[in-house]
Amino acid sequence: MYLSRLLLNNYRNYIREEFTPHSHLNLIQGENAQGKSNLLEAIFLLGMGKSPFNARSREIIRWGEGWFRLEGQVERRDHSLKVELVYKKDGVREMTINGQREDNISQLLGRINVVLFSPEDLQLLKGGPALRRRYLDLQLCQISPRYFYYLQQYRRIIQQRNMLLKDIRFDHLREGEDLSVWDRQLIQVGTGIIYKRQGAVSKLAPLAAELHKKMSGGREELTVAYRPSISGRGERSPEEIAADFQRALAAVRGDELKRQFTMIGPHRDDISLYINGRDGRKYGSQGQQRTAALSLKLAETLYIEEEMGEHPILLLDDIMSELDSRRRQFVFDGVQGKGQVFITGTEGDEFSPGTRGRRYHISQGRILEGWSPD
Repeated sequence: MYLSRLLLNNYRNYIREEFTPHSHLNLIQGENAQGKSNLLEAIFLLGMGKSPFNARSREIIRWGEGWFRLEGQVERRDHSLKVELVYKKDGVREMTINGQREDNISQLLGRINVVLFSPEDLQLLKGGPALRRRYLDLQLCQISPRYFYYLQQYRRIIQQRNMLLKDIRFDHLREGEDLSVWDRQLIQVGTGIIYKRQGAVSKLAPLAAELHKKMSGGREELTVAYRPSISGRGERSPEEIAADFQRALAAVRGDELKRQFTMIGPHRDDISLYINGRDGRKYGSQGQQRTAALSLKLAETLYIEEEMGEHPILLLDDIMSELDSRRRQFVFDGVQGKGQVFITGTEGDEFSPGTRGRRYHISQGRILEGWSPD
């Protein structure tokens, strides 16, 4: 899979720019605030329908304009795909896929698989559980449209159940039947999410461990495990997860009524990360944490390739400056020949001899083609 054409119109600092990237390696160079990260954000948005930086559409629209437009042409193994997205200042979104108007963003997911690694992703170890849950959710939404549906439903259920918990404080008569209705929905949808996450981590863990071992020269062992908030260990069937979920809900019922929010479920899950048997979040050095975060992201590309049959488009946004020379070389060697890759960096970054790719220079929202070994 590779992006063969990208059109940006009123997108951040791009007025109207057409970009024809190389099908393998693309090195995007330029000074800060010239549009390098904006370009990768646009590619990600084409695949996921939203910015990876949680930016609102009106924040992305070029200053003084009322809309932005993205158009991308992607070549997959057995077909071509054209996606057009228009976002307006009033919140209206228009989306067409191969000329067909689509209203639901779920119709876009899985069409253009993308993986982004930016400096913010180094917080996968240092940051809170929400970052690690998002790491899982982004890849699972691309692999399984049903998972995206589960997440949407689960957010609605949590919102309604929390509102009811607050109401019960003032009307205890509503506690029994009303809450049990939302409990059943919470267990049903939450079980689907937990089961999918459990399966994903079981495949991601050995991939990340092997990558981390290679990057550390065999000196470090990374252990990745899924930690759902409900009790129980090991891989479980959906029926076992649902039974554990029901028992866990009953155990915290009194506390939930006091605190007025849902205390367990996928919204409280986490991933544990151990380096040489020690909690990498607490005891890992900065270098170890960076290596672990990078291993998780590169493992994500391998996992998506295994599930979808094609390597996703890999976006590496200004991460080379965050890595030492050995890790930079590992990344550079590892991405060659494995699908389309975009790497942003400074003018000092160079291609290795024999690399199939092209270098571009970005200045004030203009993309200029540079050197190519082809």
